[in-house]
Amino acid sequence: MVKDIRKQGLKALKYLQDIDKDDVLDALGLEERTSPWTTALGTIGIFALGCLVGAGIGLAFAPKSGEEFRSELGERMRKKADEMGVGEQFAGRSQMPVT
Repeated sequence: MVKDIRKQGLKALKYLQDIDKDDVLDALGLEERTSPWTTALGTIGIFALGCLVGAGIGLAFAPKSGEEFRSELGERMRKKADEMGVGEQFAGRSQMPVT
């Protein structure tokens, strides 16, 4: 009888040693609370991944080089400004090209 009690006690001890925090929380119907930092860092990571994917897709499908696009955009802005009469007050000032 003492051997049976000892055997059962050792079996119960082994079972208790294998229990971790998640098992106890699951038995109580609870779950571990996530940290706000964990949530924030996960969100920032997903945002950064989206930025990288978007930049890669933009570069892959870009019809012109960056220099060519900036030059064309600058010309369009100058033409639109001339049409609207914007910049006449700055006509006497020197202009440096934007590169």
